[in-house]
Amino acid sequence: MSGAVTLHVGALSLPGLTEAEAARAARAFEAELTALLERHGLPPGIRPADLERIDLGRLPAGAGTPEAMGRELARALLRRLGP
Repeated sequence: MSGAVTLHVGALSLPGLTEAEAARAARAFEAELTALLERHGLPPGIRPADLERIDLGRLPAGAGTPEAMGRELARALLRRLGP
C-alpha cells in the first residue's frame, strides 16, 4: 500500500477494564491496525472510505494485557473485513 496510514479510533468499549487500561488497549489497537494496513493494505473489495465509520459490533476480546487485547482486536477486525 502506498502512502501513509492515519487511523483514529473514535470509541472502543472494553468492559472490565479501567479507563487507563482501556486507553492502553485502544492505543495498541490503533498501532496494530495501522501496522497491518501498512504491511498488507486493505482487504480486497474494501475502500478507505468504507473504514470511515465502521461498526463491527462485538469482536472477541482475548485475555492478557490491555495491549495484547488491543492487538488481537485489530487482527480480528481485519479478519472480519476480509473475504
